Amino acid sequence: MRGAWMAGMALACLPAIASAQSCPPLRWTTLGTAGGPVPTIDRAEPSNLLQAGKEAILVDTGDGTVNQLAKQRLTLAAVRTVILSHHHLDHTGGLAAVIGLRWMNGFPGVLTLYGPPGTRALVDGIVASMAPPARIGFGLGKAPPPPAGSVRVVEVGDGARFTIDALEVVAAANSHFDHDGGGASAVSLSYRFTLGGRVITYTGDTGPSPAVTKLAKGSDMLVSEVIDLDRLLAGIRRQRPDMDAETAAGMTQHLRTHHLLPADIGAIAATAGVKRVVLTHFAIPGPLSESEATLRSGIATRYAGPVDLARDGAAFDVGCARP
Repeated sequence: MRGAWMAGMALACLPAIASAQSCPPLRWTTLGTAGGPVPTIDRAEPSNLLQAGKEAILVDTGDGTVNQLAKQRLTLAAVRTVILSHHHLDHTGGLAAVIGLRWMNGFPGVLTLYGPPGTRALVDGIVASMAPPARIGFGLGKAPPPPAGSVRVVEVGDGARFTIDALEVVAAANSHFDHDGGGASAVSLSYRFTLGGRVITYTGDTGPSPAVTKLAKGSDMLVSEVIDLDRLLAGIRRQRPDMDAETAAGMTQHLRTHHLLPADIGAIAATAGVKRVVLTHFAIPGPLSESEATLRSGIATRYAGPVDLARDGAAFDVGCARP
């Protein structure tokens, strides 16, 4: 009788086991949701955690990434991959801690970084800064391994494709650096992540861009930056009354064309046919609640699907279709 009961329990567990194997988790967590290089009291600098199957991947690493990761009850031992959208410091300010603390703890394996041209120089600088602690050592009776051996860099550009275990990644150059002065090496990337037919597209920092709309086509979830331009400009004027008219005009032009207004996001989401929009990288002064109505109404001019305003530590799952 007991044998039959045990067999029955084993059979009852089979659908759950099969489901877990056929539908590996695909979860996006917004670790830090601030936008721009100005620290705020309620939002950390931009960083994200993508959990795809057994992989835990950091997508952008703004200041405080390691602390935000710890709040998810994860250590750097779980992270083997970092993907950077671009090299502005609000997106990379926490990278030194990710690389350095992972090395200092002696976590096994090599950390792989994917990013646009210039990522190798960025990482080389971080590794160079680790030379003094490497010479000092950690009091363990032996010298630590060379820091350079703890990390490898893969530079990617427009149209690049690569895989991380079963996750397929496609990169597209966007319009965030669509201005003079950046040169050919100034590349800002958006990414499309596909796992078992499920798709998350991450805009990174961008202005309106046909390439991003194409990249997002049919996505289950579009994770997008957003700007409340009027409130942001008003805040800048209050904080910088000394700003001359020419600089103010240039600032307005930059914010309007190299970032996404709510109506721009609605146009991308509607044209691409995405199923859900998650807003992050809030270039918004003050409480998010004061801009929520403006953000939602602007997106709704073109897009009628669900829209989430992410908070630090919020998790968004893309499940599998039920048979």
